[in-house]
Amino acid sequence: MELLYGDRYYDKDDWEQGKYCRELKSQLGEIDNEVDATETDVGLGASEPSVLVELFKNIDWGSLLPAVLMGVFFLGDKINKNIDAWIEIAKKFKRILSKFPPARIDEKGALLVVLDRLGIFTGRIKEIDVSIQVIPFTQRSQGKRTLDKRPDALYVVTVSIPEKVYVVGIKSNMNVVFSNEYSTSWLKF
Repeated sequence: MELLYGDRYYDKDDWEQGKYCRELKSQLGEIDNEVDATETDVGLGASEPSVLVELFKNIDWGSLLPAVLMGVFFLGDKINKNIDAWIEIAKKFKRILSKFPPARIDEKGALLVVLDRLGIFTGRIKEIDVSIQVIPFTQRSQGKRTLDKRPDALYVVTVSIPEKVYVVGIKSNMNVVFSNEYSTSWLKF
């Protein structure tokens, strides 16, 4: 999972290159000891020093999100077998968001925000199908990883459980721009 933070010390008298990167790595290391933080720049035209953080690298995202790199994935039984892992990741992620809110999140972060918002982790789930579409707004040729190459994106997350389908649009800045709920009953189609 990738998170992008603006350098909070930039344009201040005490700015020192790498200071915020080291600080974030140290503080987030308490939540995930495999955290990686790298300096980057997401400015278009003007410099905007940022820190790109990669978290939960030791998590087997493939077992949780089998084809996330292709943009669409279906979980079905896999999420039920890994529900404890999902809940643990969601708890850690919520802690990060409350203590260190990032400027941008990737699609994995967006998915966790949406599933938490829908109460998926506290509800009874027998089957769940999830798909996500990434619509990049700003693409850059430079960058170290995925999120700083396309910091501005819209993630369209579809969550289907037996009785309902939810379609949620969330921007990489964590603003939910639309949320729709549909009954799967043929009577309400």
